[in-house]
Amino acid sequence: MLTVTAMTNLDSRGNESRASGFIGRRQELAVLTAALDETLAGRGQMVMLAGEPGIGKTRLAQELVDLAEHRGARILWGWCYEHRGAPPYWPWLQCIRTYIETADTDQLRQDMGPGAADISEILPELTVKLEGLETPPTLEPEQARFRLFFAIITFLKNISRSQPLVLVLDDLHWANESSLLLLEFLAREISVSSIIVVGAYRDDEVSGSHPFVQTLGSLVRESHFQRIPLGGLSRQEVGEFVEARAGATIADAAVDTLHQRTEGNPLFVGEVVGSVGPEEMARDQTWTDSIPEAVRDAILRRLSQLSETCDQLLRTASVIGRNFDLPLLRVLSPEIAEAEFLESLDEALGIRIVEILPAGIGGYQFSHALIQQAVYEEIPPMRKAQAHAAVGEILEGLHSNNLNEHAGELARHFAEAGAVGGTEKLVRYSLIAGEMALDSFGYEQAMVHFSRVLDAKEGVTLDAEMAAAHFGLGRAQAAALPRYEFGEVHLNFTRAFDYYASVGDTARIVAIAEFPLPLLIGPDMRSGQLIERALEHFPDDSIQAGRLHAYHGNVQGMADGDYQSARDSFDRALAIARREGNTALEMRTLNFAAQVEVWNNRFNESLAWSKIAIDLAATASDPRGEVAARYWAYLAAKTLGDREEALRQASAILEPAVRLRDRYWLASAYSAVDWSLALEGNWDSAKEVNQRGLDLMPLDPRLLGQRVSSETQTGNQVQAQVYLEQLEELVRQTGSRPNVGNSCLAVAAPSARSTFDTIGRPNLAESSITAILSSPSATPLFSTWARTGASFLAVLDDDAEAAGEQYAALKASAGILIVHLSMDRVLGLLAGTMGHLDNAMVHFLDAYAFCRKAGYRPELAWTCYDHASVLLRRGGPGDREAAASLLEEGLSIATELGMAPLVDRTAALQRKMGVEPPKSAAYPDGLTQREIDVLQLICGGKTDREIGEDLFISVKTVGNHVSNILNKTNTANRTEAATYAAQHGLTLNRDTDTQ
Repeated sequence: MLTVTAMTNLDSRGNESRASGFIGRRQELAVLTAALDETLAGRGQMVMLAGEPGIGKTRLAQELVDLAEHRGARILWGWCYEHRGAPPYWPWLQCIRTYIETADTDQLRQDMGPGAADISEILPELTVKLEGLETPPTLEPEQARFRLFFAIITFLKNISRSQPLVLVLDDLHWANESSLLLLEFLAREISVSSIIVVGAYRDDEVSGSHPFVQTLGSLVRESHFQRIPLGGLSRQEVGEFVEARAGATIADAAVDTLHQRTEGNPLFVGEVVGSVGPEEMARDQTWTDSIPEAVRDAILRRLSQLSETCDQLLRTASVIGRNFDLPLLRVLSPEIAEAEFLESLDEALGIRIVEILPAGIGGYQFSHALIQQAVYEEIPPMRKAQAHAAVGEILEGLHSNNLNEHAGELARHFAEAGAVGGTEKLVRYSLIAGEMALDSFGYEQAMVHFSRVLDAKEGVTLDAEMAAAHFGLGRAQAAALPRYEFGEVHLNFTRAFDYYASVGDTARIVAIAEFPLPLLIGPDMRSGQLIERALEHFPDDSIQAGRLHAYHGNVQGMADGDYQSARDSFDRALAIARREGNTALEMRTLNFAAQVEVWNNRFNESLAWSKIAIDLAATASDPRGEVAARYWAYLAAKTLGDREEALRQASAILEPAVRLRDRYWLASAYSAVDWSLALEGNWDSAKEVNQRGLDLMPLDPRLLGQRVSSETQTGNQVQAQVYLEQLEELVRQTGSRPNVGNSCLAVAAPSARSTFDTIGRPNLAESSITAILSSPSATPLFSTWARTGASFLAVLDDDAEAAGEQYAALKASAGILIVHLSMDRVLGLLAGTMGHLDNAMVHFLDAYAFCRKAGYRPELAWTCYDHASVLLRRGGPGDREAAASLLEEGLSIATELGMAPLVDRTAALQRKMGVEPPKSAAYPDGLTQREIDVLQLICGGKTDREIGEDLFISVKTVGNHVSNILNKTNTANRTEAATYAAQHGLTLNRDTDTQ
């Protein structure tokens, strides 16, 4: 159980002495010590200490800190602020500031690396210590925050490489959403580091819709996470505590009463014992009669012993907050003489009402939040308001040179001042605090500040302050709200736009019109209307007009489904860019155009635009432009069956995506690599890459759809269902409109059902299909996906009429790959269902040629099976022999690639033909296909890291495969394993006969 300070003394500097005894909490301390051992061994840990106020969470964390320091660890400690509107990432800022104050410039620059510029966005003083930092690029809100998180985590990991790192985050029940999101991000990244995070929170305040509930739900999924609930001290420990604190032996009955009344809460026990003198305690048991029913009574009784001046001082301090600076408190107490002021402070320190904060943080704090709360609640309401107004006024004077940095604090005090302080300063500082929160990616805190402005000015005619608040609130909502709530974003943007248009503020008009909102979120989002209105304010040939035309084309081509208008907008933007020699605008326009071409099934055009954009990005050294261009090039090439080009782009996309530090584009890069592997049947590597993407974006519909496909192809029905349900949940959230989520589900669910023939009717997928096909704004690509899903349902139901409808609509899509499906195979299945068997043969032959040329082996195996099935149905001359040959080829591929459902289905059809399926060829000594892949690369002299890069698997996974290979082949090392491979003919390129 958690240790508790039996006696706490202050040394000459006011700091706590650690020479006191230590009572209880041995079991909990053992758990923490074991977590520290794991961390020191390079296996990062995260531990949360949960319990009611005063139970000893912070004290237990301090015990671990003492132990960790003794074992050579570095300690960084952060506290959360109890008031709404706290600065974003406040506990993290304290940790980082503590480090940069002690680190020399060269070491700091090395530890932060290229992420220093991003961190400086929330820590401006970093630009003073590290001169010459570049300004980070302007990004979409979510992408900007991911880049910041990536920079902070990289920084912390770099620190831990030279010295194990202990991060203590106290009072997490007060943490703002930004800080909690960073905590969740860190949790996924520290498992292979020497970092331990110890958090403390009040579990009685965390329930229902509290933000920390969601964080805990995320943390519990991590294998290196532990939660330690702290209860009260035992009856024996209470007795030991009292005797150590009071220096007197007390009767068992008194201990029983004290334990019962306080439930063993160390703070409560300490407050009660502190209110009774040792002589009274030792004399008899009557003192137990005065034990308060609530600790608040004990606190107030303790405060009543203070002098009037000290009481007055503490009330003023409680208005500032739990933490307070001595200079501010002094200015707020002009009526108290200097000597009396210091004596009163010593008085409060002497009985531990307040304490000095550790070095590096500075200032003072109430020793417990409950003490500050009890003092604050004793102040009459009107006097509270006056005190907050006074604090605000004095803070303005103290920080006149850097008011922006203290805007959140000023806004809170003027808000608490209410009518006493008026609304002018509340509005002014809330707007500043909101913008600063946006700049530091604290979107949830920004929403608090901007909403406060609008509430304060309710009923007032729209003015500049309200317009700024609407635009700020819309930007914060765009980053923090789920996409199905974006109607609020558009409403706020429109109100701000209306005002700025009325006063001719063109800079803000452009900023609102081209703000990068996610597209494809439904026809109710009329982003294009604002762009059209903005264009009215600029000359047709201006750079501003070019930027607006480029973005407008993207909206028209994707959200509105108006391809021709999109092309016209792109042409205008390109003409301006090329006339002005503006490479950035040209590349931006080409990337938008390439995306729209893909979404309109114009893949050759997309590939052509993308290649030009790739060259421009290389010239401009723009990783964002490069990643986007390579992604569309990959997608187009894959769809066209140009496997060589698709592999080239997929292989090249990861490096700039990692350098970019953008969650969406990094997930897109993993998606590209995932499909490249899956389309050739490299399932293990595909799943591993897919998981990396899902770790970044757990509800990315592209990655979820891909995972459903991989799990389905390999026969993992339970896992396929798990990912399918996650995709369905995403669709429920985003609603029934044409979007990526609905389109992925429209294909994934019917395809999985077709493979297993046991997954229940995909009703939600049918709803998605209907929603897409009935929408006038659905892009051709989404319509093709929906019709592909509908095709599988028609074939499963043997519905000739439905098959005919889909065949007519999809016939123009012959010769391409949609998701992982050859459209020629889909057309063959539809023609067979319609009874047009000869026509089906033509499509299957085309599918066979397409898949064989592209190297899409899993789809080739399915084509062999479906072609053979229809041949047997037709029963013409030579059909049986041709079917047998196709089944043999398909079974060979499916067996090699581990496609269990297709293996079973093919073998069953062979038995129906009266042909005994050949026994699958097994590799010697039980080696698997993946182990053969690794063994062949060993023969080529590749290192584990090079093998991992070639197969897209981790170095650890490669090591496991190598170990298995040595054990199975009874070889001692890699050289002997290579000799074994040569002796068994395993060094040849097994893919040469399939190219």
